[in-house]
Amino acid sequence: MIKNEEEPLALCGAKSKRTGFSCRQPAMKNGKCRLHGGKSTGPRTAKGLLRVKQSKTKHSFYSKEANEERRQVRVLIKRSKQYLNDY
Repeated sequence: MIKNEEEPLALCGAKSKRTGFSCRQPAMKNGKCRLHGGKSTGPRTAKGLLRVKQSKTKHSFYSKEANEERRQVRVLIKRSKQYLNDY
């Protein structure tokens, strides 16, 4: 595809932290080059959302199961302390 000579080529424009210069690569539709593609928009389909949801909580410290287990342990500790104080 040949660009019109009067129409300037859109550039990425991402700035380097180290040098302060702008990136000179041609931009994609989102305004950034292939190297600085911008922020991810995340999954869009129901299947993709479900996959992310499952992967996020599979081994999580804050999963429903882990939170419930910690709550039960706290209750047992509290009851044990009360039992020992009463005994």
